[in-house]
Amino acid sequence: MENPQLFTNLFNRYLDNKCSPEEVDYLMNLMRSEEYKAIAGDLIENKLAQQPDISELDLALKERLDRRLRHIFDDAAAHTVRKHLRLQAWRLAAAACIVVTLSAGLYRLISKPLSSEKDVVTRIAPPEASLAGYTRYITLPDGSSVVLHSGSKLEYPVEFKEDVREVTLLGEAYFDIIHNPAKPFVIHTGKVRTTVLGTAFNIKSDEKQVIVSVTRGKVKVESGLETLAVLTTDQQIQYNVPKAVRVRHTVDATTIVTDWTKEDMVFDGISFEEIAGLLSKRYGVPVRFKNESLKKCKIRASFSGTETLEQVSTVLSAIRNGSFEQLKDGTILFNGEGCE
Repeated sequence: MENPQLFTNLFNRYLDNKCSPEEVDYLMNLMRSEEYKAIAGDLIENKLAQQPDISELDLALKERLDRRLRHIFDDAAAHTVRKHLRLQAWRLAAAACIVVTLSAGLYRLISKPLSSEKDVVTRIAPPEASLAGYTRYITLPDGSSVVLHSGSKLEYPVEFKEDVREVTLLGEAYFDIIHNPAKPFVIHTGKVRTTVLGTAFNIKSDEKQVIVSVTRGKVKVESGLETLAVLTTDQQIQYNVPKAVRVRHTVDATTIVTDWTKEDMVFDGISFEEIAGLLSKRYGVPVRFKNESLKKCKIRASFSGTETLEQVSTVLSAIRNGSFEQLKDGTILFNGEGCE
């Protein structure tokens, strides 16, 4: 971020209709950055807090906010935000609750990539330190898959409706994204943005560092307006967020991924019943047995942890010379000769 104080001064002048054309152009360019959009949200909130009776006492200010924020988003923000701004925020702004809409609703739209809170699914993998800690396998609305490491959180919309697929990650996850050139897939990890069309890769992030490792395809990693790297298979970038320092490596990305995704997916002679419990937690569906004596069978099998439930169930069934079916409610039902 070049000069946040300069941006603050300019944005306040912009809302007051005091910027020169040259200053407006400069401001519009800065507004392409997520960081500056977040600052803008704070400034809007502060502006409205100073004038709580805006809807009755200063409709002119409302019109200025309306006109200028329309222009900002038309010029700078993603189509997703633009559409929601037009269809939701400004429709609501015409009603009596203009203060709530502009101070809360617009701030959320400016500072967050996803649409609205009620349309967002939040998945959390409990941390290993807890009694319930486990890794989760998630299928996204477009059919792409995510293996979410324990202690991590993923947010995504109920449906990818726009011309971009956007999710937000806190922690570590392995993504296997379905190819769709018309809808790029974007992962937000704090200030860093990773964009793909269709590929498989691992992201590990916290407030200090973001690490992206590609197992297949190509991804672009950005921070604000800066492209940090374009990575292909077996390439990795480590980005120090506070210092804005990047280091690029050639790695065995598959090994990096399976080091953690295969946790709880290496079965060394444990009972089928124990395996069923692990699968149920990871994939989020009930796992049952048509023949109850199958539970006692000891099984040896190893998986990378990135497989679908169907793939895992197929292998486990084959080991026992049995079969499985998935019921309408998602339940996996194993059948075959049991063990005494």
